[in-house]
Amino acid sequence: MSRLNRAVTRLATGATLLGRRLVDRASAWVRAGRRDDLTGWQASLGCWVRLALLFAGLWIVWRIIRAAPALLWGIAPAVGIAAWRAGRPPRKPAAPAAAAAEVPEPVEEQPVSTLSDAEFIDLVRRAIGPRSGVHLAVLPELLGELTGEAWSAARVRASLAAAGVPVAGSVRMRGRRVSTGVRLDALPCPSPPTPVAPPRGVVPAGQEPATPGATTTATPGRRQVGDLLIEMVDDATNPSRTHVRVIGKGVTER
Repeated sequence: MSRLNRAVTRLATGATLLGRRLVDRASAWVRAGRRDDLTGWQASLGCWVRLALLFAGLWIVWRIIRAAPALLWGIAPAVGIAAWRAGRPPRKPAAPAAAAAEVPEPVEEQPVSTLSDAEFIDLVRRAIGPRSGVHLAVLPELLGELTGEAWSAARVRASLAAAGVPVAGSVRMRGRRVSTGVRLDALPCPSPPTPVAPPRGVVPAGQEPATPGATTTATPGRRQVGDLLIEMVDDATNPSRTHVRVIGKGVTER
């Protein structure tokens, strides 16, 4: 390949790479206008605004060049120099170096929460406070203030899914736009506390203390029926039962 062909190939390759870089940067700038804390068309409104600004800028440049074509004498060399630099072929290494073993970077793991589902739900209820709901973008910060731990958005979503807490698509917070979050009325109701039986020996309020081993002794009554003397004693365990015993013959009046 001649020197001229190599130069043309380098310029063509550099121009292609330069165009791709400009398109990639413009696309990334437009995509950065999307709002993660919003949903629907409101989330992508920033992308459309940036795309409109981009086309407006291109139209202004085109009108300027149409009004003053002499500017191309300065733009063309600048673009050619940029394409020449971008199309520079990679340098060949003098000696093949041994490929170094890639050491994977340690992945920072999220701390495992020791909270139960009921404790996590109570923690979310405390984070919501007097509000009707809380945004997912704010919930990690509020949970971190209550527990003193670092809460990420992924950890909060996983904990909400494990506890069975639904995530609503439109939650309102004062001073913020409508976004996804957790509603207070969607939290599961706390389970009623299990009644604990009082320990033995403790008398509940309003009751008389029972004396261990104390039994009620019925007073026997005697009655004479004809010539027989009968003793009647009420049953201590069954008030409707009476024990009758014949003592002997009574005294007959004359």
